[in-house]
Amino acid sequence: MVALSVTAGPFYILGSPERQIDDGKAVLASADYLNKFGPFLFIFDVKDEKGDPIPNAVLDWWQADSEGNYYFATWTLRGKVTTDANGRAEVLSVRPGDYGSPVLGRRAGHVHLIVSDPKGRHRVMTTQAYVCPANKSEHMLADVANYARKSRPGNMVVCHSNPAGNGGEKYWDFPELPAEDTALAERVKSWNAQLKEHGVNREIVAVGQHELKLSKA
Repeated sequence: MVALSVTAGPFYILGSPERQIDDGKAVLASADYLNKFGPFLFIFDVKDEKGDPIPNAVLDWWQADSEGNYYFATWTLRGKVTTDANGRAEVLSVRPGDYGSPVLGRRAGHVHLIVSDPKGRHRVMTTQAYVCPANKSEHMLADVANYARKSRPGNMVVCHSNPAGNGGEKYWDFPELPAEDTALAERVKSWNAQLKEHGVNREIVAVGQHELKLSKA
């Protein structure tokens, strides 16, 4: 399943900075946040309705930290990344936590995205990509946003644990990284090497993969 559009919500701030560090790659969280919450690698593929990749698509991204906190006085956990020639964006961040209150309602943890094609060939998509424990979309059923629209299980990110980066334990009860996916293992290895170079003493705890499809303009 692929993501459906939703509204931007109240926490969007216009003008977030570029976070690109390489072609199709960005770091959204500071070393302090990566050390505190654990590095979480998101791999998002942006495609058209036929399933062909959309290169140079721009993802304007914002999210809460793993404790459910948004930041408004700084650009913490906010920024933009551009997809590579294969329509892929790899973003190093932290797991977005649930937030809200028992009185006003809770939101299931998610990242916000405004996805656009700079050439104007596709419609802009505003969406949310959810991270659910054990990849169980039922976690989204109690989301207070469901009072305004139906739950959207197709917006769930499929996540895998990297026990080597989490003290030998599964992270958030996600299944382990598939042993046969050597390409993904290489991506994790490459990012872990970069983490060490930038003073982060933890390795990637999990990888989340998701597909975003843009419709023609």
